[in-house]
Amino acid sequence: MYTELLSKREEADTAVRRGIFDKVLERYLAPGDQGLQAKLVALELLATNFHDSLDLSPLFWQIGREVQRAPKNERTGLSHELTRIADGVKDRQISGLELGSGAQGQASKLADLRLDALTTENGKPDIDADFSFPDPDPFAPRGRTLTRHLKLWITAHDAPRRRVWAIVDARANQGEKDQRWVFWIDTFDFPMVNFTRVSRSERFAVVLQEYEPESVKAKVRLIYFPSARVGAKDKPFIDDVISDLVHERK
Repeated sequence: MYTELLSKREEADTAVRRGIFDKVLERYLAPGDQGLQAKLVALELLATNFHDSLDLSPLFWQIGREVQRAPKNERTGLSHELTRIADGVKDRQISGLELGSGAQGQASKLADLRLDALTTENGKPDIDADFSFPDPDPFAPRGRTLTRHLKLWITAHDAPRRRVWAIVDARANQGEKDQRWVFWIDTFDFPMVNFTRVSRSERFAVVLQEYEPESVKAKVRLIYFPSARVGAKDKPFIDDVISDLVHERK
């Protein structure tokens, strides 16, 4: 009975979300003469209800381009509204990714940057720390954590595209090799979609939480989290699935 009730509640929730999605697309985002304010309302509805299941970054960029073509007297207000919606998505996703990690070590760290005095690849990292989260393996001893030492350098920025150049190093654990990644991260990249795989169960993301080239300031967060936090968007490799099945049988 309990399982049936849960199943029905999930079906009802899915139906409501599907209805919201269809109405938003039909009324606000279909081709036509809808104003930017209406599109921002639609974007916020999508961001509130589907940020954990859709990559909304292309839609943010499209509306951002339309904002830049808006009348000058409207542009600042519309731009602030778009940034507010994006910041809300980031905050919700960061909270979800950090869930359950606080009591057993830090899951994320924030760095304040001066865009006119960025570090170099051989300079001091902006973030240099151990990160941890509870081991998600159901067969792991109670209280065991996964820990990874990560370093982050932000070495360049691109104001027109509102992005920064990130270098991330992951120190090897036993039986592994050190790893390095380099990539751009922009103001509309969201951590539940734009993340990096470290191992079968470990992920990290770099989040550009503030970017103000006019005042040469930025804030960047490095967050470390288990693969289970991002669900269907992080499909396991087939050899990982087979290995898990073998592990469960032992």
